[in-house]
Amino acid sequence: MSERPAERFREVRLLHDRRVPMRDGISLSADVYLPLRAQGLPTIVQWTPYESTRERFVSWGVWFARHGYAAVVVDVRGRYESEGRFTAWEHDGRDAHDTLTWAAAEQWSNGRIGTWGRSYGGLVQWQLAHLGHPNLECIAPQVIHDDYFWDGYWTGGAFQLALTLGAAALWSSALSLITGSGARDLVLSDRILGHLPLVELDEVTIGRRVDYWRLWWEHQVNDEYWQSFRHRPEKVDVPIFQQGGWFDPYSGSHMRSFAAIGDRLPNRVLMGPWSHEEEVEAFTGDIDLSPALTVIRDHELVFYDRFLREESNGWDERPPAELYVLGADEWRGEREWPLARTSFTRFHLRRGGELSIDEPRSDEPADRYEYDPADPVPTIGGVNSVLTMTQGAETPVRPGPLDQRVLEGRDDVLTYTTAPLHDQLEVIGPVEMTLYAASSARDTDFLVRLCDVYPDGRSIVLTEGVIRARYRDSLEGESVELLEPGEVAEYRIRLYPVANVFGRGHRIRVDVTSSSFPRFSRNLNTGEDVATGTRMKVARQSVLHTARYPSHVLLPVVPA
Repeated sequence: MSERPAERFREVRLLHDRRVPMRDGISLSADVYLPLRAQGLPTIVQWTPYESTRERFVSWGVWFARHGYAAVVVDVRGRYESEGRFTAWEHDGRDAHDTLTWAAAEQWSNGRIGTWGRSYGGLVQWQLAHLGHPNLECIAPQVIHDDYFWDGYWTGGAFQLALTLGAAALWSSALSLITGSGARDLVLSDRILGHLPLVELDEVTIGRRVDYWRLWWEHQVNDEYWQSFRHRPEKVDVPIFQQGGWFDPYSGSHMRSFAAIGDRLPNRVLMGPWSHEEEVEAFTGDIDLSPALTVIRDHELVFYDRFLREESNGWDERPPAELYVLGADEWRGEREWPLARTSFTRFHLRRGGELSIDEPRSDEPADRYEYDPADPVPTIGGVNSVLTMTQGAETPVRPGPLDQRVLEGRDDVLTYTTAPLHDQLEVIGPVEMTLYAASSARDTDFLVRLCDVYPDGRSIVLTEGVIRARYRDSLEGESVELLEPGEVAEYRIRLYPVANVFGRGHRIRVDVTSSSFPRFSRNLNTGEDVATGTRMKVARQSVLHTARYPSHVLLPVVPA
């Protein structure tokens, strides 16, 4: 966007801790930001478990009030100044519905309400959208998963350790314990992240049990519990604006929801080269991201002005999908997902670490490595959402397009690389890996990364995916079956979507390994219960690439 929007008001007032009645008799706490001496305003509401008076939410309220809105920040049930007992996700849709009923009746609101929210604030909007509300005019859910199990806490069946532990501890205590300067000494030390069994980590971290942490461990398949929360884009009946990042683990969720909604209602998604945090201008990697700089809030304001004020401001003329393409260093406008002109192309793993469109021969030997859960591959860059959560940790987990060479030098990481490209290759869309592998273990993990290798040798990670072997025969984690040691199995690994132009002289690389710690919990390779297991075994892994077992990555190539 070329011009910053002008403020409508300079002076703002606060209505602090307004009580919002819920249908079961408890009340939530809402802070309301208003332009001075203004009433009957279009209204934007968000919900948070992260303290409504936190500076980022105060700034948010003041900004939208200055632009002519009643801006409302609500502490979710059981958090900070709100009454009730917090249980992750269970009450949020109904509580949001009751919040809109309250807000629409207040003198400062004109009854036209939009919603906003990132992460947990995004999922509250999806839970509300399932129910609908007569005063709901538009929603803007950002950086949030769709499937709470397969795309959230058990990604590909692998437990998202740093995220899930941080969330459970944070939602049951205070933000400063997790994100503050003392976190490395109290809750996010290497000692705690390495503790076994995993089920005890709530008590080890904050000294008491957390009910929903224990409940999650009772549901280690994608069963009715998880499906009861799953987002349902088919239920959305108001305009929607999603925003996400290619290096946030919910990028696939945004693009799937965008595709599912289609053109039956105003539907827009903005995807940039960042991760989970709102401060996109501060996000960096080992490549230049400055051409992507944009102000997310300006986009949001145009959205709300269009659907809460009914202004003709050019929103309807914008492309439904605005995607930042790495390598080309530019924003692109598209109309569908996947792109209609995509040519899905197999790149095969080959003998000698080669990656090629040519199919493998029948006599190619397997590649082997040993995975030791006592010495896991560390998480360096890539796709994750815990930068803020781990900033005070003993070992922070940084997402993004970072150089992977330090990891690729390990004995437990295999690399497969193309020859230098004669012409640039544009790859935009969903990515899937079909891996044929055998393991000496009853259960293990396989993790795949796609990298852009620059002429100077930098191996910049673009996307990644993981599968826990026990879930290999399920569609989205609904069943488990342990491995027969030594038998070849097929693994379909869903990577996060990508938007990158591999330049002339660059090479495409696929890394294969079995861990990324502490983003994911270590697979102990025993096949024992993930919650209670403590015994570790070294797994001997074999990756096959033959005519019978043609391991390959399927890339969404966009023809020139």
